[in-house]
Amino acid sequence: MELKLSPGESRGYWKYHTPNKWFRHAKAGGKINNETATLLFDPGAGVSIIDTTFARKVDCVIDESQEQECVGIGENPYMTEGRTKVKITLNGSLM
Repeated sequence: MELKLSPGESRGYWKYHTPNKWFRHAKAGGKINNETATLLFDPGAGVSIIDTTFARKVDCVIDESQEQECVGIGENPYMTEGRTKVKITLNGSLM
């Protein structure tokens, strides 16, 4: 499957949102736990997802007892590996 996106554009949705409804996202540079990262903002999402490898790299404590089923491009569901809290910094200010 191939999906053509404009520069800076990402498409996807949470399983519990309206299927076939796409959202445009805003991206910005920032830091997660003081490590440089590209942040994707989705005001319609109930939660945010962080890559497991990156989460471990920045020393996030992952509660593996809390999983959530999600759907992205291609509509194949996947499970998150757990839940964590992160410190996000944008433009030098802690969020």
